[in-house]
Amino acid sequence: MRFVVCGAGAIGGVIGGQLARAGFEVVLIDANGAHVDAINRQGLHLKGVHGAHTLAIPAVREAAAVDWREGDVVVLAVKSQHTEAAAGALRRAAGRELPLFCAQNGVRNEEVAGRHFREVHGVMVLLGAKHLVPGEVVHTAKGPLGIGTWPAGLGETAREVAAALGKTELPVYTTEDVRAAKWNKMLLNLNNATMGLTGLCGQEARATREVREFMADVYEEGLRVVRAAEIVYEGPPGTGPIEEQIRQLRGDEPGPPVPAEEELRHYASLWQDLYHRRGEVEADHFNGEIVRLGRQVGVPTPCSSLLLALITEMAAARERPGKYTIAQLRARLAG
Repeated sequence: MRFVVCGAGAIGGVIGGQLARAGFEVVLIDANGAHVDAINRQGLHLKGVHGAHTLAIPAVREAAAVDWREGDVVVLAVKSQHTEAAAGALRRAAGRELPLFCAQNGVRNEEVAGRHFREVHGVMVLLGAKHLVPGEVVHTAKGPLGIGTWPAGLGETAREVAAALGKTELPVYTTEDVRAAKWNKMLLNLNNATMGLTGLCGQEARATREVREFMADVYEEGLRVVRAAEIVYEGPPGTGPIEEQIRQLRGDEPGPPVPAEEELRHYASLWQDLYHRRGEVEADHFNGEIVRLGRQVGVPTPCSSLLLALITEMAAARERPGKYTIAQLRARLAG
C-alpha cells in the first residue's frame, strides 16, 4: 500500500511524515511550489511532540505528476474550499476507483469527494499541527485520528488504513459513524476563528479565563443549533463530546501551560491562514455551517456570525492574526 497525500501542509505533512517513518511508501502533492521544492531538496522536516526528523519523501505539485499504481490510497488534506478542484484533479489523473480518505475539517468534504470517487472514507483529525516554513511541519498536539467509511460503516480499506496508521506514533481509532465524529470536530473548530482574530495560541487561550468563557459561549451556540437540527455527534473514545470541552472551559481547572518554546505552541488552522496571508480562510465551512443551519432551524447565531464576518474581512485584507481582543469581540456582540 502506497499513500499519496494531497495537501502536504500541517495535517497532511504530519500524517505523511508519520507514515514514512513507519516504513510506508509516501508521495506528497502540494500546490505550494516553495514547499515542494524544499521537500525535494532537503527532505520533509517533521518536528514537534515526537522529536525532530528529516524524511526523504518525493513531492510533486499536481496529481498528474504522480506515477499512479494499483493499490494506491489517497489521503486528502487540502482546505475544504479546495476539495472540489483537488478531487477533480485526482480523478482525472488516477480514475474513479481510487480509495480516498478525507483527513479534513468540516462536514461536506466527503460529499464532494463522493461525486468524483466510488470509495470515500472520513478521517476525523484531532491532532494539532502547524506549517509556517517551506519544507517543515510541526506536530503540536497528540490528538487522535478517527477513521470510518462514508457515510457509515467500516469497510475493508478503512480497516487496512487504520491498521497502517496504527503503526505510526499517531493515536488511531475506528468508528462506524464517522459523520458523527466529523460533526463533533466541526463544533470544536468554531473557535479557530477566535484564535485567528485574537492571535492567541491554543495554550494561551485556555490559560485565560476571559477567553475560555468566550470560547464556551461559541461552542454552546453551535451546540444549540446542532441539537435543534437533530444532528448526531460524538467525540473520540476517552475524550467525550463537545459538552466535555465546554465543561472544562467553564470549570476552575487550570488550562495547559504555555510552552516557552514557540515551536510547541499550537496555532489553529485559521490563525495559520491569516499568518500566510492567503486571502481566504476556511471559516465558512465551520462558523458558516452553523450560521446557515441556524437560519434553517430558527436558532440565533450571533457569535458565529460575528466570527465569520470579521475573519473573512481580515483574510480578504490580508491582515495578520491578532487584530482583536476578547473585550472588543464582546463589545461587538453587545452592540
